[in-house]
Amino acid sequence: MTVEPGSGSIPAHLRNAFIELIENETEGEEACQLLRQIVSSTDMLPQEYCDMLDLPAGSTFGDAARRVQADLGCNTGA
Repeated sequence: MTVEPGSGSIPAHLRNAFIELIENETEGEEACQLLRQIVSSTDMLPQEYCDMLDLPAGSTFGDAARRVQADLGCNTGA
């Protein structure tokens, strides 16, 4: 399933996959593909993962995905 650009909320399976990605420190193109599906998310990231990624409280999955994209050097297509 691919999320349309500009969408706000993402399906739970994508949120869960992102959590697994950061917990397991997954890298590579598969990680980058997942991140591209999450960057537009406005869903709130749980505080423990904000802390893990050094993001402020109230950050979104999209904020976190952009941070991880930068850390991994993912090509954002821009």
